[in-house]
Amino acid sequence: MGFFYKHKPKGFNYIPRYYDPQKDEWEKKKAEAGMNTSLSHEEELRLQMRKKWGTDKNAEDPSERRYKTLRAIIIGAVVVVAFYFIFCTPMFTNIIAGLMGK
Repeated sequence: MGFFYKHKPKGFNYIPRYYDPQKDEWEKKKAEAGMNTSLSHEEELRLQMRKKWGTDKNAEDPSERRYKTLRAIIIGAVVVVAFYFIFCTPMFTNIIAGLMGK
């Protein structure tokens, strides 16, 4: 009888996984060197794309670092000078008075 039929419990297929970051880094270095690795095809493609597109997060050019530092210094200097002229000189009050018509 179908009415009293009990379904069998569904099995639980748990596969324990262990992540070793040192092994992962070693496998990536081996793949970059062109040696035989245990990386999946998808991981190898990702590694190649990062290498070609230059999106390695840890690698930054020294000239690029200098450019970023110089840009930050220039922006900071412009902000400080603007702050000084706006809040520390009577020019700001004169401009506001001129706009108000006084």
